[in-house]
Amino acid sequence: MGYVFGFTDDEIKMLLVSVRQMRRTFAAAQKAAPEPQPAADAYAALYDQLYEKLLDMAGPLPDSVESVFEK
Repeated sequence: MGYVFGFTDDEIKMLLVSVRQMRRTFAAAQKAAPEPQPAADAYAALYDQLYEKLLDMAGPLPDSVESVFEK
């Protein structure tokens, strides 16, 4: 599916890693925040949605690779 958008499988995997890191960054910030941060929560939700789309574009991943991309 990535080829439809001009991405190679490796590029999609790199994007998955980048988005996963951003999700972790938002999760850490949400834990450290003294009060709810609606704007940060909204961006975190966008990254979650993007992650799911990229994961879908990557297609079935072998178990050894899939465990790397889990939350």
